[in-house]
Amino acid sequence: MPQFLSTCKSVVGSIVTRKNWNRRVIKPASTYRQLHRPSDANKDLRILWGSLHSGDAVQTRRFLGCGDGEEGGDLSRVYEERRVLGYSPVQLFDVVAAVDLYQDFVPWCQRSEIIERYPDGSFDAELEIGFKFLVESYVSHVELKRPQYIKTTVSQSTLFDHLINVWQFNSGPVPGSCSIYFLVDFKFQSPLYRQVASVFFREVVSRLVGSFSERCRLIYGPGIPIQEDAYGQRA
Repeated sequence: MPQFLSTCKSVVGSIVTRKNWNRRVIKPASTYRQLHRPSDANKDLRILWGSLHSGDAVQTRRFLGCGDGEEGGDLSRVYEERRVLGYSPVQLFDVVAAVDLYQDFVPWCQRSEIIERYPDGSFDAELEIGFKFLVESYVSHVELKRPQYIKTTVSQSTLFDHLINVWQFNSGPVPGSCSIYFLVDFKFQSPLYRQVASVFFREVVSRLVGSFSERCRLIYGPGIPIQEDAYGQRA
C-alpha cells in the first residue's frame, strides 16, 4: 500500500473554519464534515479522504484559515483551501512538483534542493525557510502521482514536530482549468516557535496557492478565465 494512503495524524486536532467568509471559529476536526470528495475513479484519493474525514461529506466551496487558538496543549495548526485556477491539472502539478525551484518563487523559501530520488518516483528534498528571526532547514519526503496529487511529509526537522502538505488536482468546471485542494498540517517543536505559529500561518501558508498561481502565469501565460463564483474565489 502506498505511503500516501497513511492517515495525516494531526487532523484529529482542531481546525479553524471561516463562516460567511469573515468570521473564524475553532472546531474539533471530528465535527467538520463538509468536504469535497475526490471522484470515484480515483481510488487512492478516496481512501485518503476516508482516513482523514469519516462520516458523510457533501461538496462545499469554503476557504479555511487559522485563528490564534491556544498555544498550550497538543494543538496542531491546519490550513485548507480550495480554488479553481485557469490552468490544467498537469500544468499545476508540474509547477508544484518542481520542489528544487521553490527558492525562486515560494514566499520565504531561501533554498530548495532535491537530495535523493527513489525508484517509485518519490524523492527527498531539503528546504531552508527564513521568516523574521526564524531561519531553519528541514528534509521532506515527497510522494506524487501525476497529475492527481502531491503529498509532502517532513522527515527530519528541529523546527517542526510534524509538517504535512497535500495537493489534490482535479479537472475544473471549464475545460483546461483545475480544481485544487490544498492542505497544510503542522506543529512546531518548541513553545517559542509555537508562539509565532499563528503569525507564520497567516503570513506564509495563506500566500502559497497564490504564489503557485503566479508561477503558472509566468511559465504558461494568462490562464483560462474563471467565473467569479467558482469556489467563491478566482485565480
